[in-house]
Amino acid sequence: MDSTQRFSGRSEQYVKYRPSYSEEVIQHLLNVVGITNSDLVADIGAGTGIFTEKLLEQHIPMVAVEPNDDMRNALTEQLQYYLTNNRQSVHQLSVSSGSAERTELANESVDHVVCAQAFHWFDVELTRIEFKRILKRDGQVVLLWNQRDVGASAFMNNYDELFLKYGKQYDEVKHKHINQTSLKSFYGGQEPQLASYQYVQQFDLDGLFGRIQSSSFSLVETDARYDEYIEDIKQLFSKHEQNGVVYMLYRTDIYWGQML
Repeated sequence: MDSTQRFSGRSEQYVKYRPSYSEEVIQHLLNVVGITNSDLVADIGAGTGIFTEKLLEQHIPMVAVEPNDDMRNALTEQLQYYLTNNRQSVHQLSVSSGSAERTELANESVDHVVCAQAFHWFDVELTRIEFKRILKRDGQVVLLWNQRDVGASAFMNNYDELFLKYGKQYDEVKHKHINQTSLKSFYGGQEPQLASYQYVQQFDLDGLFGRIQSSSFSLVETDARYDEYIEDIKQLFSKHEQNGVVYMLYRTDIYWGQML
C-alpha cells in the first residue's frame, strides 16, 4: 500500500484518540533545540495537525505538509483559527498537499523541519535531499515519536501482542529499530541528539476501540478476522481495566540536529 494512503478513513479516530505531546516536550524544543516564534517551521507529514497545533500555540509560524487528503482536510478543520484571516483569527499557518520527498516548498524557505510520528513512512534518501533543499543555513531537523512503552506494564505488553496477532504488516511498520545510530546517515554522518519524556493516556472501552482503530495496521469491519479481533480487544480491556479505564504508556523520543 502507498504509505501516503495508509490512514485514509481513519482521520476521525486519529484526531480523537491519538496521543498529543507533553508540555515538557514543547519546552524542550523551545529551550534546548532553540525554535523561536521568529522562525518558520515546516511540519512534514503533519497528519491531522496534532503536533502542528502545539507549536502554533507557542505563536510559531508553521507550514503543514500532508499528502493524504483525508488527514489534511481534518487538519484544516481542526486548525481553522490559524488559517482564516479575520479580526478574531491569526494567519500563522499555511498548508501544502506535498510529501516529504516533494514538499512543494521553495528553496531555503524554512528555518527548521519537524516530523512527528511520520518519518518512518518516508523514503529516507529522497527526503534527505528535499530537506536540505528547503532548509535555511543552520536549520535543524527534529524527528519525534510517541513510542508505546511495551515493557512498562502487563497491559502494554498484551496490547503489543494483540497487534502481533492481528495487525496488518504490523512488524514492518513498527519503528522500534529507529535510534541515533540508524539515523546517523540521514543527518550526514553524525548522530542526532536524543531526549525522551513520558506521556500517559487513559481510555474506557470505547476509547480503547477508538485508539486501536486510529492505527494504520488495525483490522476493519471487512476483514475476515474482525469479529474475533473485537472479542480479543474486549477481553484485553476486561483483564487490565482499573476503575473502568486502562492506561496507555508512552515514551516520547526527540531526535534533533543539523543535516551535514
